[in-house]
Amino acid sequence: MYRSAFFLTLAMLFSLTIHAQNSTVVSKIAESPIYIEGFNYPKFDELSHFAWFSINFEALEDTEIQVIGEHYRRYQADRFSLGAQLDQRVGKKLYMLGGYQKEWDLYHSGRGYPNPDPRHEIFLGMEHQVRENMLLDVKLVRPIKASNFYSMGLEGVSTRLEMGTRIKF
Repeated sequence: MYRSAFFLTLAMLFSLTIHAQNSTVVSKIAESPIYIEGFNYPKFDELSHFAWFSINFEALEDTEIQVIGEHYRRYQADRFSLGAQLDQRVGKKLYMLGGYQKEWDLYHSGRGYPNPDPRHEIFLGMEHQVRENMLLDVKLVRPIKASNFYSMGLEGVSTRLEMGTRIKF
């Protein structure tokens, strides 16, 4: 009985020594904490356009700060939004997110010049990584300042629940 405990203790000390030597010998290459993501849909006609981007900064191990932007253009509207987002990992594949965004109406209801009064919104939500390259998210978005235009397709809606998917290629 003492003999098996002795060999078990000896094996554990040996494995810890090997692990300690390996961790000091192996040198890691430092990766940049900043990375850029983006996507631009193909043009189906001369006027339509949709694109988004995010500049991500890994502030801590499970915390990420993002600058996000989106451009959407159709025949009746041209919108650009810019915001800041904070992502915090709360589980193995679950993230809590919150942030602030501004949206500009670039057509200004057909006047031909940008609306000088942007739409200000805050949001809070959750994001779940379904697979390695697929994310599902749900956000509660609330305007924090009165605006003279609404987000596309949401005329008359102020606080809203947004759900979406993202696939990374």
